[in-house]
Amino acid sequence: MLPKLLAEILAAETAKLWKGSVRLAIIMAFLGLSVMAMVVGMIFVLIGLYLSLAEVMPYWQAGAIVGGGVFLFAALLLIIISQQGHSAPLKSDSLTTQISDDSTAQLGSAIGNIVAKSNIKTSDIVLTVLISGIVLGASPSLRQQIMTVLSEVAKSKSKDK
Repeated sequence: MLPKLLAEILAAETAKLWKGSVRLAIIMAFLGLSVMAMVVGMIFVLIGLYLSLAEVMPYWQAGAIVGGGVFLFAALLLIIISQQGHSAPLKSDSLTTQISDDSTAQLGSAIGNIVAKSNIKTSDIVLTVLISGIVLGASPSLRQQIMTVLSEVAKSKSKDK
């Protein structure tokens, strides 16, 4: 029953992942096109500004004004980007505090004993771990479901003691 449930969850999350990947690719393509259009537009605006300034002042002064404006705009963008780049402090992981009494070595030895008793090839284990790592890395909802199940298992283990 559990393998069937896990297979259904994995299939649903894989479908969500592919749907999200296609959507993300389309968004990125449109974003790239819009950036290219903005760059071309900015070039025409800057050329127009330079030519209109060059009619009333020497060419080098018009170039310095337009170039200084571009540098000022770029510096302003860099300041805004650097302010947005600050990350929030990490929240404490509630699962690690709940099962702090179980060490990783004990978990590893328990899993090792289970795998040693079964007739599973090492290559199958490696491929399963690789695929599950990719799916868990790309699916926040599946990670949340697994964290919920693990916390419930940890609570039931602590009640049994």
